[in-house]
Amino acid sequence: MCRPLYGRVARLFRNPLRSLCHAALAASLLLGLAAAPALGGEPATPEWSQAQGGSGHPGLLEEGPAPPYRMAWTFHATEGGLSGAIVTGGVAISVGTHAVYGIDLRTGKEIWRLVRNGGPLSVPAVGVSGRRQILVFVDEAPVSGTSLVGVDLGTRRELWRTRLGAQSRSGVTIDGPRVFAGDENGNVVAVELQTGALRWKAKAQGEILTPPAVADGRVYVVAHDTSAGRSQLVAFDEQSGRRAWPAYSAPVAGSTVSGAAAVAGVVVVGFADRIVRELAADGGNLRWEELALSYFSPASMPAVAGGDVYIADVAAGLYRLNAETGSRRWDYQFNDLVIRSSPVVSGSTVLLGLDDGRLVAVDVRSGDLVWQSEPSSGLLGAIALSHQVVVAVRGGEHPGLVAFVHDAEGRLVHVPSPTVVDAGALVGNFAIALIVVFGLLFVPFRVLARRTGSSRPSVDEDESGHGEDEEEDDAG
Repeated sequence: MCRPLYGRVARLFRNPLRSLCHAALAASLLLGLAAAPALGGEPATPEWSQAQGGSGHPGLLEEGPAPPYRMAWTFHATEGGLSGAIVTGGVAISVGTHAVYGIDLRTGKEIWRLVRNGGPLSVPAVGVSGRRQILVFVDEAPVSGTSLVGVDLGTRRELWRTRLGAQSRSGVTIDGPRVFAGDENGNVVAVELQTGALRWKAKAQGEILTPPAVADGRVYVVAHDTSAGRSQLVAFDEQSGRRAWPAYSAPVAGSTVSGAAAVAGVVVVGFADRIVRELAADGGNLRWEELALSYFSPASMPAVAGGDVYIADVAAGLYRLNAETGSRRWDYQFNDLVIRSSPVVSGSTVLLGLDDGRLVAVDVRSGDLVWQSEPSSGLLGAIALSHQVVVAVRGGEHPGLVAFVHDAEGRLVHVPSPTVVDAGALVGNFAIALIVVFGLLFVPFRVLARRTGSSRPSVDEDESGHGEDEEEDDAG
C-alpha cells in the first residue's frame, strides 16, 4: 500500500517502492485527465522569474508598486537565512538551507515547503515548459553532491536532478527552454528545462558568484580567480557553449567585480578598478566606461532599463548612466554600505537595500530620494518585485524576508543627494558665514580699540592741539 503523502512537504528523494506507488498513482490520474475536458490554459507568466527579474537581469518591472510604502509582513524561517526571492502566481519563493519555501504574497504565511538537503543559499528560478511551471534550484546532498533540481510547481514533485561539478553559489538563470548555472570551479552548464538533460558544459577561470546573464544568444559569467587576483567577464555561445569572444579583464587586478546585466546587444559590469564598462554583445568591444567613487560587491548586479544603467557601489553610491554613452545622469551617495543588494526599477522609481536595513527609493528623473524605511537590524539584500508587493531578503540576527506595499496615506519627500550643489543655498550659506566672520573679527577689534585708546586727536581738540582743559586754565 502506498504511504500517505504530506500535503505541505514534498520530499525530493524517493525510495524505489515509493516511486512505484507514485507512478501508479500518476498513471491513474493521467487516465482520469485524459477522459476529462482540458482544464485551464497556458500557465501564467511569472512576475519576477529569477534574479533581477529576467534572464539578462534587467532589474525592471514597469508596473511595479510605487512609493510611499508600508511594511506588509515579515517571514522568518526556523533554520535561519534565506535567499533572494522570486515571485510567481501570488507566491514568493525563497531557498533556505534545508527547505524551499512558498510564501503567500498577501499574508506572508508559508503555504508549502520542499525539503532541501543543504548547501549555500542562492536565488532560484522558474520557467515555463508546455503547461508546466518548473522551479529550479541548487541542492547539495551527501551522496549525490551538488545538483540542479527541477520541480513541477503545480504538483510540487521533483522532475529531474542534474549533478554539477562542484559546489555552487551562483544561483540559476532560465532563458526559454534552458537552464544555466555556474560553480566554484568555473564550470558553466546549460541543461534542458523540461528534462534536466545536459546541453553543454564550459569552463571559465575562477569562481562564479552571480547567476549567468543570458541575452542575444550569449551567456555571460563573471569569474573571480582569487589565486591570480583577477576577475574576468566571459561570454559563451548560448547554443554550443563555445567562447563567443576572448575574456575581458580590467587593467587593474582585483576580485571586487559586480555581476553582469545584459540586454539589447550590450553587457554591463562594474570592474575592480571602480569603472563601469559596457561591452558589445557582438565581439566584446568596449563601448564606454564611467568611474564610480568606490568598489563593487561581487554579490551585486547592475540593472539596465529604459535606456539607462543603474548600478550601486559598496559605499552605497547609486548611479544612473546613459546606456548609449555612459554619461552620468545623476548619482546619490547614501554614505552607508551595499553588500548584497542590487538596484531594481519599479515603475519610475529605483529601489535599493542598504546594510543599515533601509529600503530606499530614488526618483528616476530627478535623482532625489523620495522615500526610505526606518533603519533596522540586519542588511537588506536582493529585491524581488510584483505588481503589488516589494519583497527583500533580510540578514542579521532575525533573517528572512520583508515585504512592502504601497501606502496611500504615506508621504513622499524630495531630498537631493548630499553631493548635489544647491546654488541658492550655497549663496545664502556664504552670506551667513560672511556675517558671522564679520561679527567675530570686526566687533572684538572695535571694542579693543576703544579700551586701549586711539592715536588720532580727540574730537574735542582744536586744530592747534589745545583741549578744553587748557582753555579753562587760561580763563582762571
